[in-house]
Amino acid sequence: MRISFLGSCREVGRSAVLVESERNNDRILLDYGVKMDGTEDNFPGHIRGRDLTAIVVTHAHIDHVGGIPIFFISGAVPLYMTRLTQDISDVLLRDMINIARYNSNTDLLFDKDVLGRMHRHTRTLRYNDRTQVGDESFITLINNGHIPGSAMVLVEMDDQAMLYTSDMNATQTQLMIPVVPPTQKIDALVMESTYGTTDHQPRLDVEKQFIEKVIEVLESGGTVLVPAFGVSRSQEILMVLHKYIDASKYPIYVDGMARKIGGLYKRYRTYFRNYWDMRNALEKSNYISRDNTFEQRQQAKRANGVIVAPSGMLKGGTARMYAEAVINDPNSAILVVSYQIPGTPGEVLLNEHKYTFNNGEQQEIACQVLKFDFSSHSGKSQLLDFAKQCNFRDSEKKVFAVHGDEEVMISFVNDLNEAGFKAAAPKQGESIKI
Repeated sequence: MRISFLGSCREVGRSAVLVESERNNDRILLDYGVKMDGTEDNFPGHIRGRDLTAIVVTHAHIDHVGGIPIFFISGAVPLYMTRLTQDISDVLLRDMINIARYNSNTDLLFDKDVLGRMHRHTRTLRYNDRTQVGDESFITLINNGHIPGSAMVLVEMDDQAMLYTSDMNATQTQLMIPVVPPTQKIDALVMESTYGTTDHQPRLDVEKQFIEKVIEVLESGGTVLVPAFGVSRSQEILMVLHKYIDASKYPIYVDGMARKIGGLYKRYRTYFRNYWDMRNALEKSNYISRDNTFEQRQQAKRANGVIVAPSGMLKGGTARMYAEAVINDPNSAILVVSYQIPGTPGEVLLNEHKYTFNNGEQQEIACQVLKFDFSSHSGKSQLLDFAKQCNFRDSEKKVFAVHGDEEVMISFVNDLNEAGFKAAAPKQGESIKI
């Protein structure tokens, strides 16, 4: 077995790992994401679709699925993922295409017709079903606790096995059950290291602090805006809010992509910690409809309540409209619950207390701004524990860290080596025989 690292090497974004057989022509691509940061190197290392036996998508986030459509512009490769990941990917990729139309710096090379061809070649799998791909290779998708429908991938090839965690979370949340290391023996582990130097605060403590601030703002007569990723984070926040807040007294509004994703989530029962709790939280919320959008949004802006709306970094989406309605109100608050890339409007708002308008102008704000760590990634101790619980076949315990900033990844690899693993942080394009 040979593993080639095409992306997400000493960086966060554009994930892509190629697994090749040394015995036959089996070649399996795990993820192929993009960064969408305006740079020329948005895509992982190049590989031809006709050289692939199969492609596996671990989850719907653009840094894992965003480049997949290019393999279907003129070709066809069997594509594997969970059914929910297929549905969410379609929504996010169509949104990606729409955004690219208005961004002269982005050339996606594909359109919505390509998504149709991609859909026709997709084969959806259930968790823990061992599936043959190619001549002698097998894949198994295993829940990794990151977002609904996400999976790590066990690849069996050349009488060896490799586990690719993708993004994973060992914390139990209102929405998700935590990842559990598989019992199968493995010869190599490719794991994320996003928070390889940081431990997260206990989730229940985060929820308590978040709710205490929400109630404080509501009781002062203000409005709470929660800019949140439309996929998973918005739905988790709604569950937390409805667990502690009386929605008949303080209305809870949902806008933007979070509406559509919530509708998709309700179709599936097997991807959630508690489907009915999730469904009840969604149904008790006030969804901004497409029929009477303007009046409902005006009502939400004036309400002594909570608004949950994408985007989580305030780069776009309906959250910006609501933010501009509350930034001058000292009784209101913007509660940040998502990771903020440096330089984004959300990060500037959080750290400099300035709001960035579309024209680039900035303004000091009067409302409160606080961050709460609702991460969907494992922290350092959880990552180390996961590796220790994996069932390695030999004493070398080969681990390859991906999906992390360079300094974080190198520090995490050092910790792994001190713990008895043979760990490395591969560079872009590096290929290693197992």
